[in-house]
Amino acid sequence: MNTAVLIVDLCDSGSEREAIRQSLELFGYTVMVKPVGRPKDLIDILQGNLVIDADYVIISCHGEGGKIIMPTLAEDVYFPEEPRGNFGPKEVEQYCQIKGKTIISTGCTVGCDEMADVFAKNNIYIAPTDYIDGKAAIMFMTRLFYELGKSKKVTDAFETARKTDDETGLFGIKCP
Repeated sequence: MNTAVLIVDLCDSGSEREAIRQSLELFGYTVMVKPVGRPKDLIDILQGNLVIDADYVIISCHGEGGKIIMPTLAEDVYFPEEPRGNFGPKEVEQYCQIKGKTIISTGCTVGCDEMADVFAKNNIYIAPTDYIDGKAAIMFMTRLFYELGKSKKVTDAFETARKTDDETGLFGIKCP
């Protein structure tokens, strides 16, 4: 397998990122991790400045109210014109230029209709539509990529992964 995965890491703990990374590497995927410490880091990714030419982009994050929770910096650390606050559909739409990828987010509620519509303009987008247990997000990701490794289409692998239980069933998918 020569499938590349980029994990965009916005979480405040390495356990989710590492659990996903190690599982995917065990399955034979090439995995690169890009830590996000400031809004410009995520903007660069959204604009298509990927560290590797990834087939899959995983946004490992927390979410609330349909927004990706961003790192909070001291005011004097922000670059001029760098946005403050969390990224919702408006911010993603402003910057997102990624095309032809499967983007998967682990953040609670970031699979809401508005966010899914923005990401799915040019990509397949998969994310939780409600508040989800973190362990279930890791289980979903592991099962999804296990199924993808068996040459299943993304939509078929998604359906299998979400059927694990009620929590994994909170993931939604939107295609362009």
